[in-house]
Amino acid sequence: QGSRVSDVSRRSQSFLSLPPLAAMAEVPAAEVPQAEKDELFCAYAAMILQDSGLDISEDNLNTLIKAAGGSIESFFPALFAKMCQGKDIESMLKFGGGGGG
Repeated sequence: QGSRVSDVSRRSQSFLSLPPLAAMAEVPAAEVPQAEKDELFCAYAAMILQDSGLDISEDNLNTLIKAAGGSIESFFPALFAKMCQGKDIESMLKFGGGGGG
């Protein structure tokens, strides 16, 4: 599983490191509080791991975040992994993408 995480982190590094083409939020990234950045890094890494069929674990989250050049508080990946444990993340991701009809 370790080599698969490395492969995913190499592919994800370019995606997570892309410069913005247009404003994506009302607040510039430099003004986003660090705690919110930490949460976003974990959320995006968890989605990538879920999509790749890998465990959302502290080690896997850290691997992806570091590959993307991120730096977060050390407790966040462990907390996020515990929060995701036993949850049906795939269903949560599908639920959010439904049409408005």
